[in-house]
Amino acid sequence: MIERKLNDYGVLKFERFIEDLRAGAKQNTPHFLLTDHGTSEPLEEPVDLGSGEFETRYDLGVHLVKGLSSVDTQPLIGDVGFWSGLALYWFDQLCPVKADGSRNPSKSYNYILSQDYKHRPRHSVFTTWQLVEKYDRDSWFLLSKGLHVRGELIEQLMARQYFLSCDGLIRAASQLYFDSDRKTFKRGASGRTSPGCVYRYVNWLKQIEINYDLFSMSADDFLSLMPAEFDRFKEV
Repeated sequence: MIERKLNDYGVLKFERFIEDLRAGAKQNTPHFLLTDHGTSEPLEEPVDLGSGEFETRYDLGVHLVKGLSSVDTQPLIGDVGFWSGLALYWFDQLCPVKADGSRNPSKSYNYILSQDYKHRPRHSVFTTWQLVEKYDRDSWFLLSKGLHVRGELIEQLMARQYFLSCDGLIRAASQLYFDSDRKTFKRGASGRTSPGCVYRYVNWLKQIEINYDLFSMSADDFLSLMPAEFDRFKEV
């Protein structure tokens, strides 16, 4: 049961910890920030999330969706202390310790929920929950790697944050790029030059949004409009 979230000072201390790691420091994760009354504050409604070890980010997303299903999540959407606190809670999985005691953290906005909407979708926990909550298994191809692995496909699709809110766009991408046998994205999907890869998909979307309302289109609408270069992924 999680009963507290980081306050402003707790967020600052967590961010300093991340920056110290990025500078080469070797430190234990300061989980105490989540319970110390100087760095945390009570949640209006406790959430039953437990701990858990997760093989993939998708598994974490499923866990979050289930744990938050009985909670009014609307007030939590932009809650920096809540989502940053969850990243601290699972930090040892998001940024594991290497054999020499060091770590290789990403930039702080991957763990601290940013107020900058260009960076907010990069948050490791918030975006994972959002994608599974909205798309369920159609988000699997984006979240199929370990918690410590930043998703290349998400990085490319986030070229426009708006794309992540377009239902048909994401479901069409899932149909194109998810490999059900490998339980991850298809080989070649994460490339930047090969025909039909996600990078090319994003560029194509930028072209057609001039004339089409992407938000209102279904997956079939996208698939039927795609040029021939995407056929290689439709046929696999």
